[in-house]
Amino acid sequence: MLRTPFASERIQRVDPHTGVRVIQLTAYPTPSAHMLYDWPSITPDNRRVLLFCQRAVARTAPWDLFRVDADGLNLFQLTEMPEAEQGGGYYGRPACRLTLDGRTVYGVWGRRLYTVDVETGEMADLLSLEGQVPAEGWVQNLYLSADGKRIFLTHSGLVGGALRVDLADGKIARLDLGGYLFACDPTGPRLVVTKGTVKWGTQTRADGSRVITNKGDLLAKWLVDEDGRDLEPLAPEQYAHCTLLGRRLAVQGCGRPPEHCIWLAEPGQAPRRLAQGPYFWHSGASWNGEWIAADTNWPDQGLQLVHVASGRFARFCDAGASQDHYEFGHPHPTLSPDGSLCLFRSDRTGTAQLYLAHLSAEFRERVAAGDLSGEKWMP
Repeated sequence: MLRTPFASERIQRVDPHTGVRVIQLTAYPTPSAHMLYDWPSITPDNRRVLLFCQRAVARTAPWDLFRVDADGLNLFQLTEMPEAEQGGGYYGRPACRLTLDGRTVYGVWGRRLYTVDVETGEMADLLSLEGQVPAEGWVQNLYLSADGKRIFLTHSGLVGGALRVDLADGKIARLDLGGYLFACDPTGPRLVVTKGTVKWGTQTRADGSRVITNKGDLLAKWLVDEDGRDLEPLAPEQYAHCTLLGRRLAVQGCGRPPEHCIWLAEPGQAPRRLAQGPYFWHSGASWNGEWIAADTNWPDQGLQLVHVASGRFARFCDAGASQDHYEFGHPHPTLSPDGSLCLFRSDRTGTAQLYLAHLSAEFRERVAAGDLSGEKWMP
C-alpha cells in the first residue's frame, strides 16, 4: 500500500523566453532525481511521473521511490527500504525501470528483485540475487526485454557481461557480452552492446582547465542475441552521450566536440546529422520516436526540442542548472512516450530538484513546421 502522501511540493512558472509552462515537482531540500533518461519515467497516459528523492542530506543517504501527478499534485512516497538495502546503482539510486504500460516498477534493493505497483505502492518480492551479485558489489542498471518477459542486470563485479532473469520461472543466466550492455532491442529479442574499454581520467584543455574524460577505446555499438552471440554492427562510437530512438532500433545522440549536432544511426545506413546548431549535450527520445529533447552546454542555450522527421528544433525552456561535472547539475531531459511532457533536473535552487515542461500540441506543431524564431512563443 502507499507509504506516505505528501500532497504537493509544486512550484508553477512560465519560462520567460518561450512561455512554456514548467512545473517544479519537488521542493523539499533534499536531492531528487529521475530514472535513466533512455527510458520513460512517465506513464503512457501522461498522468503519473516516477522519481527518486533522497531521504536525508548525506552522501550515503538512501533513496526512496515516489510518484506524482503531471500537474505536480498528489506526491506519494512508494518505498522506504532499510538503509542497508541501498547503495550503488545509477549514481546511488536503486536500479529501477517502469514497465511500458505504466503500471509497475521493477527495482533492485540490496540483492533482491522487487516489483512496485505504481497506483497502490504494493511491493512484491520476486527473487534473490544472492550468489549472483558479490557481497561488496551492487546492481548498476536494469533493462527490460522488448516483450517484457526478461530482465537484464549489470553489476559492479561483472565487467563485460550481464545477468538475464526469466520472469516466468526465475532462472538466472550469466552472459558474456564482451562489452557493456547499452539497451535491449525494442523491436525483438536482441541486445545492444558497446564494445571497448572505459578508463576514466582527466584532460587538460588549451585554457589550462581540466575535464573528466574516458581515456579508453570505445569502438562501436553492436547487436547480439539474448545469449550474447550473432554479432552485428549497429552504430559507430561517435557520440558524447546517446540513447536509442524510443521503440525504433536506431541510435540518436549528441556528437563529440567539436561537433554541434545530433547524430542518428540506423541499421544498414550511414550515420547522418539530424540537427545542427548549439552543442547538444544529453538527449532523450520519446518512445514513439517522433521527438528528442536535449540539453545544451558550452554555452548553455537551454533545453531544445527536436522534431525527428524534419530535423527542426527550438528551445522550449532554460533549466538554470549548474551543468558542471557534478552529476546532479545535469538536466538529462527525458520525454513522455508521446513527447508532450519533458522531465528534467536542475540545481537552480542549490538542491537538485525535478521539473516537468508541458509541451502543447500547438508548440510541437510549430517546431515541426519551423515556425518558431527562438525568441518567444506564447500560447
